[in-house]
Amino acid sequence: QYVSGFAWSPSGVHFPAQLRAGQHFLPHGLRSQGRSPLHVEASSATIGTAAELKTKILQIAALSDRGQRLNTLVAPVYQELRTEMKHAADLLCAMPSTIDEATLKGEWELVYSDVELFRSSPFFLAIEQALDTSPGIPLLGKWLGITDPTKKSAMFFKLHQLQVLSWGASTVGRISQTLDFETKELTSTFDTLLFGLTVIPILGWFKLLPTFGGRVVTLADRMELKGNVIEMELAKTQVVDTPGVSRIPFVSGLLMDRWYPVKPVWKLLPWNGGPFDGRSPACKVTVVYVDDSMRVTKDRSGALYVYMRPL
Repeated sequence: QYVSGFAWSPSGVHFPAQLRAGQHFLPHGLRSQGRSPLHVEASSATIGTAAELKTKILQIAALSDRGQRLNTLVAPVYQELRTEMKHAADLLCAMPSTIDEATLKGEWELVYSDVELFRSSPFFLAIEQALDTSPGIPLLGKWLGITDPTKKSAMFFKLHQLQVLSWGASTVGRISQTLDFETKELTSTFDTLLFGLTVIPILGWFKLLPTFGGRVVTLADRMELKGNVIEMELAKTQVVDTPGVSRIPFVSGLLMDRWYPVKPVWKLLPWNGGPFDGRSPACKVTVVYVDDSMRVTKDRSGALYVYMRPL
């Protein structure tokens, strides 16, 4: 019997001739001479259809851990995948697609981002817009080395990542968005796990601390599709249970399962023009491609986000 090119007999499994000869056993469109089997080459000569481009995009997303292995703050490795993803995404986005409410509505799951995953949330999209559109650079920003007032949010996101992800204390789980154009609301969810593995290096063989976690739910309202741009305003956020993970002890009863309004507080902050005439926490993303299974968007800085319909 043959299954996906492998033959089974009572004497064992017989591998295809390509593997026995030491050749790369990859689909024709993903082969590249003289390169490693895991290398993904975004070449218009070998990729032509939307289905092939989407397959390539998902392969790069898997190889790069949703893009997070490309973060140079961790290590400047696999950077060729960033270029290849951009090439594949550009080719896909150049193809015709119908961007309307009927195609965009419903639930989507984030599978790739070329920046920090948490930046897909309306909470951080609103922070990006507020910081990068406010005039000047504060003293702390100058001390941290910021020279461009339109890119203040990049430093904020770097500091946030260092604070919440250092030493593996926190890891990112599933991230999703649900778009409801009837209620004009976008709901974003972000699963986070705390203390996934805590052992004494070399000596340890058991976890020192149990794993806790929660799901951060953020609601944006006044959502509206204008051309290929989704505009919205950050409204409120809460933390609820992540299925299969214990609640955060001590603070769960105090902080979880309750909505925290963001908009009233937002208008009081000085970088939003507060406290007397503050701006609303507005944000927007540009949809560059969408079909029945994949959505590709960019934020105001040009960062790329790829979503798929959930299984």
